[in-house]
Amino acid sequence: MRPRQSRHRLRALSGFTLLEITVVIVVVGIVLSMSAGRIHSFLLQQQTSRAATALQNDLEAAFAIATRNRRPVRIAWDANAMQLNVTNRGGTIFFRKTSLASPAYGLLPGAVAVSRSPIEVYPGGLADDTLAIVVSGTDDRKSVRMSRAGMIRVQ
Repeated sequence: MRPRQSRHRLRALSGFTLLEITVVIVVVGIVLSMSAGRIHSFLLQQQTSRAATALQNDLEAAFAIATRNRRPVRIAWDANAMQLNVTNRGGTIFFRKTSLASPAYGLLPGAVAVSRSPIEVYPGGLADDTLAIVVSGTDDRKSVRMSRAGMIRVQ
């Protein structure tokens, strides 16, 4: 009869009380509320960085496409659609389109400033001018700079 009583006693002691669960939930809530501001600003900085990286990839691709196709390529910024287009010279064939207005980047209208548009990239690996693109998020700012020789740097 002794073993049955000890089993019954163990079963009654296992588990958590309502008070313990409430204390844990309150502590977790306090920690999350303290870190929510930092998490939000970190996510906004990541959106700006992703947008700058996408622009860098498109600019690098424009030089590669011009060299591969042995034809000039045009890099143009559409401010209304907040979109960077890499097309052929006539603008009839789109090689790349990157819309920074999409929810993935979360940028507001007017958050991107482009120094000059359009820019032509020639098959020899040179562009007709330099390009500077500034992406301004709510908490962060990134600058993408392209030289005439195709050197692209994000700052």
